[in-house]
Amino acid sequence: MVSEMERNEDRQTRLACFQQTCGKRCDEMFVDLTIHDVSASLLKEFSEKVIRPYHEGGISEAIKDLIRKAIVEYDLNHSGPTVLAT
Repeated sequence: MVSEMERNEDRQTRLACFQQTCGKRCDEMFVDLTIHDVSASLLKEFSEKVIRPYHEGGISEAIKDLIRKAIVEYDLNHSGPTVLAT
C-alpha cells in the first residue's frame, strides 16, 4: 500500500515535470484514475478474457490500450469522407 508521504512525493514529481515543460507539449504527464461501481464479476470476466491473454502489463496496460483504440476508431470515423481511386 502506498503511504500518503509517497503519494505527495509522486504529486511533487509530476508537478515538477509540468513546470519544466510549461509551454511545451507534455504527452507523458501521468494521472491517477479511479473507477467506481464496477462489479466484481465484470472485473473478473474482463481479467480472464481480456487482460490475461492480451495484456502482460495488467489492467493498467489494458485500459490504456482500450483508450488508444477508442481514439483511433474515433479519428477514423470522424476524419471525413475517403475517396478511393479506381
